[in-house]
Amino acid sequence: MPTQQLRPLLAKVLLLLLVLFAATPAFAIQPIQTLILPLVNTAGLSDDAAAQIIQDTLKQPFKYPYYSLLPAATGKEAAQAYLTTNKTARLTDKQSLAQIADTVSADLVLVVELPRFRLNRSFAFWQDDETYVDSDIVLKCYAYSALSKRYDVIEAAKYDHEPESIYTNTNFIFKDLTQQLLSKQPYKRIPLAGFEKPDTAKQQLPD
Repeated sequence: MPTQQLRPLLAKVLLLLLVLFAATPAFAIQPIQTLILPLVNTAGLSDDAAAQIIQDTLKQPFKYPYYSLLPAATGKEAAQAYLTTNKTARLTDKQSLAQIADTVSADLVLVVELPRFRLNRSFAFWQDDETYVDSDIVLKCYAYSALSKRYDVIEAAKYDHEPESIYTNTNFIFKDLTQQLLSKQPYKRIPLAGFEKPDTAKQQLPD
């Protein structure tokens, strides 16, 4: 078909598309403002690199357009400021998370605690001369939603006696346990019904 004959047809198609889009209300996704606080290292782990694995894994689902992840520096500053003012408070408490959420205007605040960490290696000459690893590790995730006032506490743990392998490496264990926490908590990569942020533009439409 000649180009001159195509132009009127394309113009009509574009006009039709414009009419359809104009007639259909478009509502932008409202990203959930999410804050992840620094790890609460109750167990006294001295391996900062391993601890960072927890933080890096925890933030993976909270991506645009459904979430807007506030900078890590904001979480660190908010936690420090809160504990300076409230010296006996625990960051993991609902009241603490709610106050921090209000201070930084976050819709969702999460913090992971490492309450227990034990990873011992031993050489068992009576068991095929293998090196064995005894693990007793617990991670807890505390989540507070300012949108629903919901407070969740989720736990993942590893208690084991097993031959040393790549699966007994601290980094692997922390990543695996954090992924378990993510699988149990209700805030998914695509928010479930009831966990999304209300569309303010839609709420303001006249009846």
